[in-house]
Amino acid sequence: MVLYSDKKPRFFGAFFCLFVTLRTAILRSVQVKNKWFHQSPVWLIILLPLAAVIAGITTVIIAHDNKVDLVAEDYYKTGKAINADLSKLQTALDANITLNVSLENDQGEVSFASGGDNHQGALKFNLYHPTLAKQDIALMLSADSNGVYRFDLPQPIQGKWSVRVEPFDGSWRVQEDIEFPAQKALLDGKQ
Repeated sequence: MVLYSDKKPRFFGAFFCLFVTLRTAILRSVQVKNKWFHQSPVWLIILLPLAAVIAGITTVIIAHDNKVDLVAEDYYKTGKAINADLSKLQTALDANITLNVSLENDQGEVSFASGGDNHQGALKFNLYHPTLAKQDIALMLSADSNGVYRFDLPQPIQGKWSVRVEPFDGSWRVQEDIEFPAQKALLDGKQ
């Protein structure tokens, strides 16, 4: 019994000739009548990856232009500043200072509810957006003859904002997170 033979079967040549003949006949019968760029499947193959690249570039541009300011670069100094802020809140609690804040559209006013009987100096009024530092608003308010501090905002605000009020010398501070539009809110040193 011979497992391997050096002789090639005679019909191999016949199959090869048949294959070449069929291939030539198919290529002659299928003639490309249009150029490659006139074929719609070619454009489908090109446009799908191109759309993904354009969407990726657009996403990178949007993410770069709208950075979220949630993490402080120098968190150690920020932490030390927070501890100093807590002492200002405690000073406001000890003096029983509470403020009424009212806001209607883009006009508002601040008045002392308790503890600020003798205070007629300027107040620092800050509105902090939770994620977009570009939208933060800082105002310096002075009292009218009735002891009411009035202010105008650049535009009406909506959503959750952190409101912080302190005197010009920074001796105490009251703050509260308020969901706008809110007609009235009470600010105290409690957190």
